[in-house]
Amino acid sequence: MRKLGKFVRNLFFIIIGICLLLLAWNQIDRIAAEKRGIFEEKPIEYPLRKSDLSLYTDGKALYKQLFDDIKQAKSYIHIYFFSIADDKISHQFLDLLKEKSSQGVEVYYAVDRLGGILLKQKERKSLEQEGVHFMYYNKPKFPYLFSSLNHRNHRRNTVIDGEIGYIGGFNIGKKYLGEKEKLGHWRDYQLRISGEGVQDLEALFESDWKDNTGETISKAEVTNKQGTSAHQLIAYKGDGIVQSYEKMFQQAQTSITILTPYFIPKDERVWKSLRDARKRGVQIKILWSPHSDALLVKQAAYPYIRKALSEGIEVYGYKKGVLHGKVFMIDEKVLMVGTVNFDARSFHSSDEMNCYIYDAEYIRKVQPYIQRDLQNAKRINSSYVSHLSLKEKAKEWLAKMIASYL
Repeated sequence: MRKLGKFVRNLFFIIIGICLLLLAWNQIDRIAAEKRGIFEEKPIEYPLRKSDLSLYTDGKALYKQLFDDIKQAKSYIHIYFFSIADDKISHQFLDLLKEKSSQGVEVYYAVDRLGGILLKQKERKSLEQEGVHFMYYNKPKFPYLFSSLNHRNHRRNTVIDGEIGYIGGFNIGKKYLGEKEKLGHWRDYQLRISGEGVQDLEALFESDWKDNTGETISKAEVTNKQGTSAHQLIAYKGDGIVQSYEKMFQQAQTSITILTPYFIPKDERVWKSLRDARKRGVQIKILWSPHSDALLVKQAAYPYIRKALSEGIEVYGYKKGVLHGKVFMIDEKVLMVGTVNFDARSFHSSDEMNCYIYDAEYIRKVQPYIQRDLQNAKRINSSYVSHLSLKEKAKEWLAKMIASYL
């Protein structure tokens, strides 16, 4: 019995020692990678374009349109979502890609290595056997192992036959249909782009593919037909998001409305631009999702909610289910729909892509969606984050410790 007790104690100290060693390695790794800018590049600012834009906030409507577009593909499908589940809708999606490949359509499909953790090996092999070109983005790299694992491609980018593109917050899985009982209703924002903006989505897909595989995708034919809505696509890689947001918030004159699933904006420049806007009399509303598919992000938001309220910024908590859209609107003149969450991870650690829309008429069409989401929310007051239970305080402390990884 004594030997067993001694073994357990020794094992405990060995585990603690290994954990401390890994934490130290992680910190050294991260500091070195940040110092050298290993995972940072200047943003790619594509030209101002004109395209026809359609907005989808409901998973069923989006998947119906997306799957129909895939079924109609004649030449190629280049498709990337950050994550994929292991469920009925995911299998339908993968089967559709295999079917199109077997018909002679060139299919390139990618998923983030972490986001694609549920993609089974047999499914991946089945895709490749049917001729689908498959890739995981962001393979672990040495010597910056932890930094490379923490770095994610959070973009969603689809191009079909050079005519149609998609960008936004949805991924592939039944939870995006609101069919996960614990999560309930799912609200998101995704753009379908038809017109010359597809050129930029295609250029980014080809660039990402080459960066991760060394392989060059044969140059695809892409439309240069102009649509009706002026917009600009910007691709980010660990740098530039804060500067983009800072500049736009500084230009705001009357209102800023931000929709985000996670509210963990650990960046003083963002705060200063919002604080200065509020001092100018700009009304600022932040709509965030207390109910989430990620652990501790609710508690991680508490310090920032307190800070926002102290600055006179209005904060709202979505109460109908999960709000996963990444959107902001400024003065009813600029509308952003993209992949950037309002948190430090998106600002500094992930590859992201936003679409900035400058068409007042189209923005007026989207406004009712945003207003509906605000109506389905509860305004947060100081008591919400002041009178926390001991359990919630402990969760907030833990969330604060690991906020950069959430």
